[in-house]
Amino acid sequence: MLKKKLEGMLCCLLLLSLLLNGCGNAAQDSAPADGSAADSAGEAAAVTEEETEPAPETLASGLPETDLDGFVLTLLRSRSYFIEQGVYTEELTGDPVPDAIYERNLLLEETYNCDIELLPSESQHPSTDVAQYVMSGDDTVDVLLDGGQFIANSSKNYHNLKELSYFDFEKPWWNQEFNDGITIGGKLYFTLGAYMTTARQNIYHVLFNKNIATDHGIDPQELYGLVRDGKWTLDEMIAYAKVVKTDLNGDGVYDTNDRWGLIGENYVTWTMALGAGFRCAEKDDKDIPVITFGSEQNVNILEKVMELAGNRETTIFAQRMTGVDDVWSTLSKMRTTSGCWLFSIGSLGGGMREMEDDYGVLPSPKYDETQSRYYHDASLGNSPTTGVPISASDPDTVAFLLEAMSYYSYYNVLPIFYDNYLNTKLARDEESVEMLQLIHDSIYYDLGALYNWGDMRMIIENMANDTTSTLASQYASKSKVMQKMMDRTLKDMGLAD
Repeated sequence: MLKKKLEGMLCCLLLLSLLLNGCGNAAQDSAPADGSAADSAGEAAAVTEEETEPAPETLASGLPETDLDGFVLTLLRSRSYFIEQGVYTEELTGDPVPDAIYERNLLLEETYNCDIELLPSESQHPSTDVAQYVMSGDDTVDVLLDGGQFIANSSKNYHNLKELSYFDFEKPWWNQEFNDGITIGGKLYFTLGAYMTTARQNIYHVLFNKNIATDHGIDPQELYGLVRDGKWTLDEMIAYAKVVKTDLNGDGVYDTNDRWGLIGENYVTWTMALGAGFRCAEKDDKDIPVITFGSEQNVNILEKVMELAGNRETTIFAQRMTGVDDVWSTLSKMRTTSGCWLFSIGSLGGGMREMEDDYGVLPSPKYDETQSRYYHDASLGNSPTTGVPISASDPDTVAFLLEAMSYYSYYNVLPIFYDNYLNTKLARDEESVEMLQLIHDSIYYDLGALYNWGDMRMIIENMANDTTSTLASQYASKSKVMQKMMDRTLKDMGLAD
């Protein structure tokens, strides 16, 4: 009886995914929707052939019918830090997104005769727990949710996902561009699946305060137009940021109580550099990284980024704040305080729902108009990704269930997540929904920044504070260390002697 009920639920959810309109469909990340709807009597509305778009195809999962005989899939994530919400919900809450996650897991359990359990970790980064499980031979943990940087730098503790059965990374419920970007020698140690909602929330991009923009003669539609025309560049953002700085309390001191062109943290220096085409490392035709950190292109990009990130007249970052007890809580408060910034770079977290001023969403700017596309990443250390520890008792069964979870999430969870959370509760206009689609369709992780060989990424971040350093001088002093650390990574992966 329960199984029939669940099958009916699945049919309803699949139908709903086809009816949802404007769900922020990223090419790799979300399910399609055709925008059709039934009338109040439940009968199809009469429309002309020209008004009707073909219904999107629901792809088959490619997975066989399987009885897993009570297999328990144990998911390890942090209890309190950077929690990937998309993998588990304890109970029905009445909130559409958590309920869709709960129902998806229930469907998996009934369909494949398995259990899905959550193991909360007290660690900020539970990859440290995995190291202990692997060392002791404990097979408790099947799946880790943690920042990609921490899995990447302990790759010996994780399976190469491409060697496991059942994963089909060519399917749209996996982020293929992301996976292709982070492989080394064809090896993939972590991934992003359609079941990961927090990872989508954590993508860094630009927010702008519409009230402040309008008060200073900046038309929000003009900003959106620049993006659509491929002309949203660092020069444009720098010019706009310069016009809004104001001593709000009139004390003659510019601090966290005043208005700034840009607020954020040192990591923003890196995200802007990445968005403008900076590359710490690129890959050769054998999928092996080659250090490009000190290139002339990177020098030019960083000089332009520093005109904004390093400018004390327009920009305040958390690491430069003084006279406050906690810079991070202060930054969080500033982000949701009306009137204190034109631009803020970070993720579109739930805290923005408290913002009284109206705001819009923009991508990270290009270096110049010749740049072919926009680029974005999430926090390399804090934004969750998925790894399978080598200590997992049955890695192929784990891969089977992750494939199934990603498949059902693509059709049953992501449309609801985009429509009921990201697009409705956080984005405040149709243009921002459009921008979010572009942003989610342009995620890119730089290998050098991910592995942080020789502090590659940290060098860029720290330049926001130390404006006397140059990329050329930093590379000259650390190039040998960078190469040595990269070679060590390749050796650990069995790709070098």
